[in-house]
Amino acid sequence: MNLTALSLKRPVTVAMFFVCMTLIGLIAGQRLPLESLPDIEFPFMVVNVPYRNSTPEEVERRITRPVEEAIATLPGLKRIESKSRDDGVEIELQLDWGADLAVKGVEARDKIDSIRDKLPDDVQRVQVFKFSGSDQPMLQLRISADRDLSGAYEMLDRNLKRRLERIAGVSKVELYGVEEKQVRIMLAADRVASHGIDIAKLGAQLQKANFALSAGQITDGRLRYTVRPEGELTTLDAVRNVVIDASGLRLGDIAEVQYTDPELTYGRHLNRRFAIGVNVFKETGANLVEVGERAKAEIERIKELPEMKGIRLFPMQDQSQEVKQSLADLLEAGAIGAVLSVLVLWLFLRDIRMTLIVTLSVPLSLCMTLAAMYFLGLTLNILTLMGLMLAVGMLVDNAVVVTESIFTERLKTGDAVEATLSGVRKVGMAVVAGTLTTAIVFLPNVFGAQNEITVFMSQVAFTITIALAASLLVAVTLIPQLTTRMVSGDASGGARFLVVLSAFYARTLGWTLRHRGWTSLMIVVLLGSVIVPLKFVKTDMFPAEDGTRLLMQYNLNGVYRVDKVEEAVSTIENYLFANQASLGFDSVYSYFDVSSAQTVLIMPEKKLRKRSNASVMEEIRAQMPKLAIGSVSFEQNRSGTADKLGVRVFGESAEHLRDVADDVVRTLRLVKGLTDVRVIAEAEDQEVRIRIDRERARQNGLSSQQVADAVAAAMRGTELRPFRTATGEVDMIVEFRKQDRADFEAILSMPILRPDGARITLGSVAQVDVGNTPGNITRENRMASLKVQFGTAEGVTSEDAKKSVENVLNDLQFPPGYSWGYSQAFDDEAQNMQGMLVNMLLAMALIYLVMAALFESTLEPSAIITGIFFSFVGVFWFFMITATTMSFMAMIGLLILMGVVVNNGIVLIDHVHQLRASGMPREEAVIQGSRDRLRPILMTVATATLGMVPLALGETSVGGNGPPYYPMARAIIGGLTFSTVVSLGVLPSTYCMLDDLRVWGARVVAKARGQALSPRGVQLP
Repeated sequence: MNLTALSLKRPVTVAMFFVCMTLIGLIAGQRLPLESLPDIEFPFMVVNVPYRNSTPEEVERRITRPVEEAIATLPGLKRIESKSRDDGVEIELQLDWGADLAVKGVEARDKIDSIRDKLPDDVQRVQVFKFSGSDQPMLQLRISADRDLSGAYEMLDRNLKRRLERIAGVSKVELYGVEEKQVRIMLAADRVASHGIDIAKLGAQLQKANFALSAGQITDGRLRYTVRPEGELTTLDAVRNVVIDASGLRLGDIAEVQYTDPELTYGRHLNRRFAIGVNVFKETGANLVEVGERAKAEIERIKELPEMKGIRLFPMQDQSQEVKQSLADLLEAGAIGAVLSVLVLWLFLRDIRMTLIVTLSVPLSLCMTLAAMYFLGLTLNILTLMGLMLAVGMLVDNAVVVTESIFTERLKTGDAVEATLSGVRKVGMAVVAGTLTTAIVFLPNVFGAQNEITVFMSQVAFTITIALAASLLVAVTLIPQLTTRMVSGDASGGARFLVVLSAFYARTLGWTLRHRGWTSLMIVVLLGSVIVPLKFVKTDMFPAEDGTRLLMQYNLNGVYRVDKVEEAVSTIENYLFANQASLGFDSVYSYFDVSSAQTVLIMPEKKLRKRSNASVMEEIRAQMPKLAIGSVSFEQNRSGTADKLGVRVFGESAEHLRDVADDVVRTLRLVKGLTDVRVIAEAEDQEVRIRIDRERARQNGLSSQQVADAVAAAMRGTELRPFRTATGEVDMIVEFRKQDRADFEAILSMPILRPDGARITLGSVAQVDVGNTPGNITRENRMASLKVQFGTAEGVTSEDAKKSVENVLNDLQFPPGYSWGYSQAFDDEAQNMQGMLVNMLLAMALIYLVMAALFESTLEPSAIITGIFFSFVGVFWFFMITATTMSFMAMIGLLILMGVVVNNGIVLIDHVHQLRASGMPREEAVIQGSRDRLRPILMTVATATLGMVPLALGETSVGGNGPPYYPMARAIIGGLTFSTVVSLGVLPSTYCMLDDLRVWGARVVAKARGQALSPRGVQLP
């Protein structure tokens, strides 16, 4: 090859090139941003429309439906899911992968603006959010203390939030669980009525009284001044002294003005103490570990402040630590794998210099990969690190094949340079083909139909492809130069067992070639044997996660005061801490509000646990105390996805949908293998319904809308322009006093002004009754829906659960207009499985096309590609033996395996093809070629499989808390080992049988044309 010749002619130039690339790679490794996930835009947008102090039914009718109808025409929209609550609506939009979310966000805003006149007048803003991999907080803290922190917002904002925001690389800090003070204007209903104040007009008047604007500019000689009228309310006395009518009545005469903490309807506990949450976000492109270390160092300094004495900061989640741990686990596994690979190389070569030369390709290739990643704008994240880890075991393959060929040629000639050029030339096409086939399996994932797995796989693909290309360059340039200059002699030495093994292998090949019938039968039996493990190997794309978090959900049977819910949470927490020694958790964190609650058990790392999470959950289910206000169930996390298993119940009426969903829950609780079956919906609330008498309202000169607006302004309140303080702006709200809207009598006594200024009460034009209202209303694709969620018992896969659920729900009678369907988790699992299978078929076709193009023949590729089928057989047998589930990580291993397993066949068949081209008879060429390539094949397989052993035996997971690597590693080990052993025996026979078929076909065609052929099927002149 020209590159090899150049390397031998210009050794210093080539050496300096690799020294330069090594230095660039080392520098790039220091400068590459380190983060958890790459900055990938997920195809989701959320439209949020706040509408405070309302009801879910009103929000659904007046806001959700109009917005959904407008957005439904958005191009590329796949799914709409909305949740209407008493404080607004949140609409989630799922788009096609690859959609430009910036453009889609503008289109969504335009469509909403087009129906803005159909929304309530007091809808102040519509928010549209998009998501990317960098939107997750890098650090989540929980704050607890021995003293009351409910009014400590300003202190925490000053000492914690602002100090963290000043750290280089931090984009924002969220502080929640304690709220900023508000200016609340509490109107006295009797005073408002006695002075004849119109509530709606009062709100508009107060809006106008608090302003600051620019009125243009004036020029005085050479100076120019900006004119700025100011009317901002900057003190509470200024608010109280606002004149609100012509008689000089002031706001303070009819209302109390307070600067106070808002009333909290939620709370948090950390280890049974009141807690506050803090989320720290990093800037896009900032180094996660560096920013995380700076933030944690600042937190340690904050702990020493006098005002923070007695306050504890607990890291709930630390992405920087998770990435560091994942990197350390990968480096440990890679180092062990590398040491094992070096030992294997030395075992085969028995020459320390040759071993070091071959091993040199690994660090050089990795340095060149880091350099390429830096200039291509990639980052070091859990996906690219996974690609580097997978590549390590394959980086020596090309160097092994090239080195073996070079020393084989030295046996034929005494000229080291000529032997090097000839050796590289003879395996040049084989190593190029092997590299291409390994890399090309990722092509369908990069350019095919996109989903979450394929998008993430593209990051892995880039890293592996760059590393393999770098190893190929090293193998055809630096390795030949070093072997020529530093190693003398030939490759006939090495381990003595290879001599015995080679002789035995030659005899075995001779037998298989002489007994084609028995060989064919053995091939059929081996391929057919896959039926056995298929019965035992379970398939679960996203199996249950055995992580460090156990989430308990409280299924409340109603809406309660927050202190009542807190009491129930404390009951469960007390039980947990009373049994902490048995359950083995580290900490407990809880969140609760008036209609929901959850508790998180923080478990130690898996290697430190004395029992499995499944047994812990089972004990808690059996022994935890009963609650009067509801029940408690676990929410099962699944590896590689945030979606939970469940079904959707659809119906025409949201009012009756809950009853249908409850029937589904009762049915599914009887299904064996399902756990924690529950409806995902907030508890029903009670609402006061004000029924306006239209005739009475008309007699008083009022419309129903005017009465409703007056009630809404009094009950819901009006949010005014912000009130400016010395430290910033705070919310200012005008509303009736709590006692004036606390009971039926107060509501019925609410004053309403007639057009002539006379005062009447609400009770004179309306009646009040009480009814139930849902805690929220969910809709999917513009249909009312509820999700029934469940987990699975240990050993039960999602596919098992799906079949059981389908059997029972198909027999369940649903009312007319109501139906059920699988949740998004099942749909995504089916789509991902189908996508992976399609991509694997496309990858197999691409492998065949590449080999056919390089060999300029269809014979050799047809024989070589059979190794893929044998590898799949080996995977299923190995999974059955090791009790491994076929998950999406295992399927990634299968995909990688397809590209790797054909390399051995390429190296073997290419050499046989060369020997036949030199005039050697076919059977002799097959036996000789197979013997010649036995050692490099065994060496490459051994290094690749041993590099995976630490991952196959350990619990190393993606990102430290993601899906484990072992299914992927076991797939590669089992498939590659089985395929190599079988292919070495049957691939030569398969090649000969296909060659016989080709010759027979050529003879039939030639006979039909009246032409003569040689025994090899070549046309004679």
